[in-house]
Amino acid sequence: MPRTDENGRQLKALLDYLLDGEIDAKDIFDALGISSSTYYRRIKESDYPNAEELRRVADRFQLSYPDLQIQFGLMSRQEVWNYVRAAESAEFGVSTLQETSTRTQVRHRPKLSDLTPRLDAPPL
Repeated sequence: MPRTDENGRQLKALLDYLLDGEIDAKDIFDALGISSSTYYRRIKESDYPNAEELRRVADRFQLSYPDLQIQFGLMSRQEVWNYVRAAESAEFGVSTLQETSTRTQVRHRPKLSDLTPRLDAPPL
């Protein structure tokens, strides 16, 4: 049995609700970057959706990743709050490197008209 949200909905049902419409399974497995057969196998597994799958869905549909993790019980609200506080305190306590500039060389391929046949290569 796959994970469900706080209201007992599976991921597809929650997305239908949040996005005010019927979301096709194709949209979900495209967001996950998996084939349809892998998707239909995954939705039956107990660890579906995992954190990485929620991140990909959140990115694709412009949803809040922490909210999805809370909805599916992967993190509590308190854990998210503690993480945000720790990130904020680390932001003020970390020294940063001075800005440095680096030069990168871009190498362009020659035009087809500039190429010549290799004399050491056998004919095709």
